[in-house]
Amino acid sequence: MFGTLLFLHLTGLIIWLGALFAIVVMLFMLRKQLGSQEPNKMAKRIIRSFSMFAHPSAVIVLISGVIMIIQMGMGSGKPIWLNVMEKGGGTIILLALILTGILGSKIKKRLSTAEQPQQVKLSGYLVSLSSMIVLALSVVLIVSLKI
Repeated sequence: MFGTLLFLHLTGLIIWLGALFAIVVMLFMLRKQLGSQEPNKMAKRIIRSFSMFAHPSAVIVLISGVIMIIQMGMGSGKPIWLNVMEKGGGTIILLALILTGILGSKIKKRLSTAEQPQQVKLSGYLVSLSSMIVLALSVVLIVSLKI
């Protein structure tokens, strides 16, 4: 059972971070063309399509991680890396789900109503997605090194 959960956890992590990275790269490349109808539609489609992978896989990472922590049953004598994985990883996933969901819907609304290129700013959304990627990878590094 633990092996299956670990597989789900790592697969979900790969899909989640890959989807976030794809959104960042594609929107970064597309940002200069935004303002006309076709690039705006494409940006909305990119956000919607990759969010369909990112959000469910983040939930899978969270649920499988919680179940694995419960199964370990270490109590209060957990090493630091396990505390970082449990508390830091869970917080980052919840924050990412909430933040990317809210900001993604705001960006999609702006892309739907934008008539001039200056009205659509993706920098805040791209920075928040990039920050979530860096934070998640930081947790993976700490857990991998077992600091």
